[in-house]
Amino acid sequence: MDNSKQEYASPEDHELELKLPHLLFTKTVRELYAKIVNEWDSLKKSACETAAGRALWKHVIHDPFADVLAGETYLRNLHEKIKKDHHNNAREISGVILAVRTLWFDSKIEAALDSFGGAAQVVLLGAGMDARAYRLSCLKESDVFEVDFPEVLQVKTALLQEALESTEHLRLMAKSLTRVAADIRENGWLEKLQISGFVPEKNTVWVLEVLLADFMNKASTTLSSSTFHFYSDWPDHLLPSLGFSHVKLSQIGDPDAHFGLIHDPLNLFNKLRNLPRSVETHPDNGTPCCRLYLVQASGSPNQTISLSTIPM
Repeated sequence: MDNSKQEYASPEDHELELKLPHLLFTKTVRELYAKIVNEWDSLKKSACETAAGRALWKHVIHDPFADVLAGETYLRNLHEKIKKDHHNNAREISGVILAVRTLWFDSKIEAALDSFGGAAQVVLLGAGMDARAYRLSCLKESDVFEVDFPEVLQVKTALLQEALESTEHLRLMAKSLTRVAADIRENGWLEKLQISGFVPEKNTVWVLEVLLADFMNKASTTLSSSTFHFYSDWPDHLLPSLGFSHVKLSQIGDPDAHFGLIHDPLNLFNKLRNLPRSVETHPDNGTPCCRLYLVQASGSPNQTISLSTIPM
């Protein structure tokens, strides 16, 4: 990471001492984490890394479940990176991209629900260790569906149950929550979603916080002719090809995608924003321009959708 005096909000110095909740050291939670460490692949484990970002950027993200969903290993790993970045006066503090991404999706979900009058279905594809159904009050009139690998949902459900039993004030915010065990890279996930109570004719907010390349290569499915709001961090040329309209592209650091966390004009994100999208290598150092695109779209998608790989 680039070095300079940081000019945006980050975990404060007094927060640099990691305080792990007692719940992480109970027998049940330790056994659950043993499954994660010993049985999960890197894709599934990335859900814990994202939760660690929410936990350690708690000064801007309210997620009382993030610590237990992340686990000791991933909390310690990210904590050490943050301490190192502070020590080096880094321009980008580790985890800031997770914080901005989380806040962006939260804000878009709330805006979409407001446009629907507060009630809609919300489908979280590749939900991972997401806890939005428990922390977003805007979901109070919404039926939420979480779709992910069965192993992920099983462990997540058990961890959340332990957290709910240990603290009285934690509760479900959404009108309802249904977990659907399915691999979104394979055909059949939409059928499982509908069997679980999803109604294609209802207004729906679709959320793909991380869209997998394998999903793009393999999936061919039918959504419905309903009106959808669709949020993804994949490049914006995908959605118009599927029949969505009103597409808006944002990059980390844009006015709607910094949330007071990124101000330094010389940090990595602002440097990339100032380069044309056609530029693939950075002129300053020859490194690849790896951008994260946050794409917002709404409209009525085509009845049958075939997904193919979109070049970066």
